Amino acid sequence: MHVLTKIFIVLVSLLAVLLVPLVVVYAYNENSFQTRYQEAEAQTIAARADLQAQRTGSEAERARTGLELQKLGDENRTLQSESDQQASEIRALELRLAEAESNRAEIDAKLTTLASALDAGHRLTASLIEEVRNLRREALAAERERVQLDESLRDAQAQLDVAVEARRALQEQLQRLKDEQATALGKLAQYTEVYGELKVDIEGAGTVPITEDLDATIIAVRRSSDQVLAEIDAGSRDGVQEGWVMTIGYGGNFVGRLRIISVDINRATGIVELEDVTNRRVEIGYLAYARAGR
Repeated sequence: MHVLTKIFIVLVSLLAVLLVPLVVVYAYNENSFQTRYQEAEAQTIAARADLQAQRTGSEAERARTGLELQKLGDENRTLQSESDQQASEIRALELRLAEAESNRAEIDAKLTTLASALDAGHRLTASLIEEVRNLRREALAAERERVQLDESLRDAQAQLDVAVEARRALQEQLQRLKDEQATALGKLAQYTEVYGELKVDIEGAGTVPITEDLDATIIAVRRSSDQVLAEIDAGSRDGVQEGWVMTIGYGGNFVGRLRIISVDINRATGIVELEDVTNRRVEIGYLAYARAGR
């Protein structure tokens, strides 16, 4: 065989060996590329759809933006008009403010004058109030003094009335005692002629007949070694007289006798007699009473 033929056969064999993998790779790549192409086509269709949708949305957004811009333009014109109106109002207010500042300066001047007048008025009022207070204190002091003088006058008048009544009663009692003394002396003379000299009851000596009913309360008790003194809340204006012998009782029980030895206008003091010191002593709060004719 010819050498060239052999070389040709070898080359053909090599080509066959090399082409088979290429054919296999091509067949595989053709399917892969076809799949990728289809996917790319689908993506392209989807991208076109998205683009169309975006264009639609963009147009809608552009339309909405145009409406908003138109609305904002209207609002801007309205705001501009309002701004112009407010600027006009501000100028008017500035004029009024300037006028108010002028008026305030005038008012401040008037207020200063008024404050000075009020301060002087306050000082005058304070002075008048102090004078009124002093006059009121003097009036109150004078009123208290007048009341005290009226009370003193009433007390003096009452004491005078009591004294006049007591004097009249004493005069009547003195006259009665003189008559009784004359009668007693006559009876004593007759008794002496018939029975001889009369024995004198020392315990009953110096007593004065009780001419009216009286209830009094013991308000003080003073004890000493030789006597007991008791003070009652009744005096000459109640008719109490020195020499009265009053009965002392408590709870309906007899406690003793009270011989009056000193009489004031509304108090009287006496000596306690017939006191049962062991069983019942005279105490503050006990009753001292007198009954006419006893």
